[in-house]
Amino acid sequence: MKRLSFERVGIILFCATLIGSGILTLGTKVKPIAKATLSGIQSGYASNGLGGALEGVISGLESGVNENVFARTSYIDLFGLTSKLLNKKYIIETNISNSIVKDNNGHLQFICFPVDTQPYVDQIAEVKAAADAIGSPLLYVQTPLKTIRDYVEMPIGITDYANSNTDTFMEELEVAGIDTIDLRNNMDSEHLDYSTMFYNTDHHWRTETAFWAVGEVVNYLKETTGIDLDPNNFYTNSKNYTSVLYEDSFLGSQGRRVGKYYGGVDDYTLILPDYETNYTVTINKSNSSTTTEGTFEEAIVKYHLLNTEDIFTNRYAAYWGADFPEVIVENHLADKDFKVLILKDSFGLPFSAFLSTMVSETRLLDTRYYDGDVAQYVKEYNPDLVLYVYKSINTQA
Repeated sequence: MKRLSFERVGIILFCATLIGSGILTLGTKVKPIAKATLSGIQSGYASNGLGGALEGVISGLESGVNENVFARTSYIDLFGLTSKLLNKKYIIETNISNSIVKDNNGHLQFICFPVDTQPYVDQIAEVKAAADAIGSPLLYVQTPLKTIRDYVEMPIGITDYANSNTDTFMEELEVAGIDTIDLRNNMDSEHLDYSTMFYNTDHHWRTETAFWAVGEVVNYLKETTGIDLDPNNFYTNSKNYTSVLYEDSFLGSQGRRVGKYYGGVDDYTLILPDYETNYTVTINKSNSSTTTEGTFEEAIVKYHLLNTEDIFTNRYAAYWGADFPEVIVENHLADKDFKVLILKDSFGLPFSAFLSTMVSETRLLDTRYYDGDVAQYVKEYNPDLVLYVYKSINTQA
């Protein structure tokens, strides 16, 4: 009888682990897998009829299984630990845009590739024309980028195009006559501590950075348009807010791909008004709506994302809960009777929460999920101000 080689034992154990995980996954995660599959079918059918529904079966099932594999987070942690011990700086994924790079500061990064920015300039120009028609100013707010200029260095052989794409984009917006504020420049001119601007394991800015950005935009609007959202500098003063620190609680969008050992775990800070507030918030999802009333904290903050020991939970979305097609925010105690429409990606979540403290109504449209005509929405809503708040250049994806 032949002795089993070390390699064969390893293969047998590996296969046994895969089979065991598959059995346990199907045995314990049937409902979430079925839910994901159904969601894929519905989404596919809505976009492309019967053919889309068939594709949705595959994509939904794949997503459901991937997200619900038994002991999934333990596997990710083990993979990340192995990668760290091997000193890997670049972890490639099937979707190359989701690959993880560890920069010179030990922070995790996604890679940005060259983008044709002109189509997105044309989309914004169309919305600006609608805003001009009703006499509303439109401002494009370019958020800082995690690949901070003259601070972040990628490993040898890795080139990131985030800043060069954004530079081109901002130039094209200027040519198109669209007013912009580039917060990358504000960050540089104010000599902020670059190491504190972004989460180490997430591509988003920290809550504190979003709060700072609101103040920069409010000041810019006052200087360039005469719109003064905070005449007494009350709502942009951090002394009028309480900060609640959740230490070592957050594994961000990048960290969730490689586990807690590869890039560490972030703190998360929740910023809350210290003054009286009264809100009504209506969230319009793709197939349902919810309305919440109460204080800023009660109507906006989603504590189920904070009061959990699961570090894989997306705490960044603690304001509003997630990205939705449309959110309607009524501030019943606002000093200013003023309507703001914010067209946003995920960077707009904390930003819009803080801006809402100054005006009577704020509406959020996430153009990645809102399937209506944005220009027509502007005309019908008739806001006093339109803001684009984006990290990504692609305002439709």
